Amino acid sequence: MDQTQRLAKILELLESRKQLTQEELALTFSISKDTARRDILSLTEQGLVDRIRGGISLPVMKAQITSYTERLVNHAADKQAIAAKAVACIPSGATIMLDVSTTVHFIAKQLIQTGLLVVTHSIDNAIAVSSGRQDNRVYLLGGYFNPDSHLLYGSSISEQLQQFYFDYAFIGASGLTEDGVFYAELEDIHVKKSIVQHAKKVCLVVDASKTNQTSPFKIGFEGIDLLITNRCLPAAIQEKLDTCGVEVLLTSYEEEKR
Repeated sequence: MDQTQRLAKILELLESRKQLTQEELALTFSISKDTARRDILSLTEQGLVDRIRGGISLPVMKAQITSYTERLVNHAADKQAIAAKAVACIPSGATIMLDVSTTVHFIAKQLIQTGLLVVTHSIDNAIAVSSGRQDNRVYLLGGYFNPDSHLLYGSSISEQLQQFYFDYAFIGASGLTEDGVFYAELEDIHVKKSIVQHAKKVCLVVDASKTNQTSPFKIGFEGIDLLITNRCLPAAIQEKLDTCGVEVLLTSYEEEKR
């Protein structure tokens, strides 16, 4: 059973049990606690579950639960298609920044270019870029380690970003409206602003499920050059992006439909 199939089964279990601990996931699926933790992170980042002490639960404010499995599979495919579009923009020999998000992680896994210098504060991104490609260099930004999300964080991340100038920077988001790009943590804002200030071209990668979603913290569209997504954007968002000079690229399937 691969991760996508396992996550779908976890969502099915939550329909009847409402809550699951990390230990229960490990025992039920005969996986390690580290793998269970990564599953929890994946579900949390996609907004399919709420994080509770020691495990996960159904979202307090949730949509119809019967569509969760379908949404999970569709999101994974959408993110891979978005990542493929992003990877096609990267020339060999470039210096790139890979932010922490599930879609950006798909970029790390799909890179085929050579001679890259990849900067990231995600352990998973660093491993993905390094696997089997010795000609690409990875600079891992240092900070406090978050074992749940496998990222490094703290004021030192923004400070270290001052030393770089990226050809391309790829960032994710937890929400997108005509008012801006939304994130769950204040520290996300500091990091994103540092990335934008030190990149020649900034690319926002976000799947359609994030449109018209908000969270507590926000940045504007200033400094973002390109947005890659898998669906045509709502008119209000598209109009704002046009005004701000942000180019929008759709995945190939959506381009063919237009």
